[in-house]
Amino acid sequence: MATTHVKRSMPSLIGGIFTGIVVFVLWLLLFGTASIGMVVLGAVVAAALGAWIRLADL
Repeated sequence: MATTHVKRSMPSLIGGIFTGIVVFVLWLLLFGTASIGMVVLGAVVAAALGAWIRLADL
C-alpha cells in the first residue's frame, strides 16, 4: 500500500502567506472598505490565492 506524503517547505509557506497579504492589501486599495461583504470576499480571495501558491510551490 502506497502512502502519499506532503513535503513541507518553509519558503513556500512564507511565499503563500506573503502573497495572501499582498493580494488582500491590493484588494482593499482597489475596492475600498465601504462594504463588509467586499472585505470578506477579499479575505476569501486572498486566502485562496495564498493557499494555491503554497501548494503549487511544493
